[in-house]
Amino acid sequence: MKEPNYNPEQKEIIEDTSRFLQVIAAAGSGKTSTLVGVVKKELERKTLGEEILVLSFTRKAAGEIRERIHKQTGIETIRVHTFHSFCLRALTTWHPDFKENRPSILMPSEKNAFFREWFRRESDSIGGIPFELLSGDLSLPKDFSQSWKIPLLEDYKEYKSREHKLDLDDLVTLFLDSLESSEPWTEIPKSILKRILVDEFQDTDSEQLRFLKLLSDRSRITVVGDDSQSIYSFRSSDPSIFLNFPDLFSPCSRKFLSTNYRSLPKIVEVSSIPIEKNENRIPKTVLAHRKGSSKIGRLKMDKISDLFSSLGEFYKQSRGDIRILCRSNHRIREYLRAGIPSELLLTIHASKGLEFHTVFVDLSDGWNLRKDSPISVWEEERRVLYVALSRAKDNLVILGKKSLSKRETAEDTFFSYFKKEVPILK
Repeated sequence: MKEPNYNPEQKEIIEDTSRFLQVIAAAGSGKTSTLVGVVKKELERKTLGEEILVLSFTRKAAGEIRERIHKQTGIETIRVHTFHSFCLRALTTWHPDFKENRPSILMPSEKNAFFREWFRRESDSIGGIPFELLSGDLSLPKDFSQSWKIPLLEDYKEYKSREHKLDLDDLVTLFLDSLESSEPWTEIPKSILKRILVDEFQDTDSEQLRFLKLLSDRSRITVVGDDSQSIYSFRSSDPSIFLNFPDLFSPCSRKFLSTNYRSLPKIVEVSSIPIEKNENRIPKTVLAHRKGSSKIGRLKMDKISDLFSSLGEFYKQSRGDIRILCRSNHRIREYLRAGIPSELLLTIHASKGLEFHTVFVDLSDGWNLRKDSPISVWEEERRVLYVALSRAKDNLVILGKKSLSKRETAEDTFFSYFKKEVPILK
């Protein structure tokens, strides 16, 4: 297969031989092709495929990376996994008990069903708060009681025992505890893994950090990510791990992928507006590779039908490569009720990693923020907004309320960020 045309930043990363390497990759900067290039170079240095572990955070992303590595190298022995799937593979391959008797795994759908039923049955103890709020990424009031969590987890533990099943988090705990205790069987993965690469490292949590720490004595570690796209605190991800990586893994080389190959220059410029208001971030300059003018503007609306004419116009321009990105599933349901086709709608979290010719970013309603929310919450919501804006390639429309409420909302505040740089669409 033809060698990709790497830019100087990518070449420098691919050639780097540091024990610990952190790559800060801006949106649309070709991080996956760079990661594949790192793997290919490692193979050229005579590292065996089975000595390389590539971790990604979703099965879809892991599958894409695996396919691209195979196309570039023709080698199938490289270990490309999600964090949970690697722990399962390690246990069933090397653990003396599990390699003979593979554990039964409780699927996420089963876990979700158990939690839903528990919340329905114990609705009084949780004050009638819907399951979607308790299990999702929405903030609860500061004074909301957390006492229900202990009996929930106890009942869940009993349920797993009764069903003779482990969930994905149990697999991680088993593997990490075994590593920490230096159980004899863990000498195998410790000795085999020579190079570990972690994609989307801004989404890592304390368990994944512990994993890398326990394997860092013998492995060279490279992490790739973008602190500006850390948007999974509701899944326990901790952006401070990415921000402080050089202190956690020393000596560390830090390199940047700063060329955005996705978006036209004005979209790159506007996307950075909310992120630059965050104090906890890695300063970076992102440069657009593409040339040309984008159509970008703010659109005020009182009701969803107010955007129908603009949506139709942009739909024709983009030949259907258009999405409206919303902060919540509840907001998507409002669009559906208004007659917007489902194929044009995505939550911002679901859009991560994707790109579209034209993007409408909904700042009119549905955002998870209050004026008294902690700074950390405000900063994460700005990162969510950045992810939404940076999905756009050619056109970007920012939707806000036409009639301001008596009390300024977070949506009003976010919409006001763009007053100077983004005109109102007529």
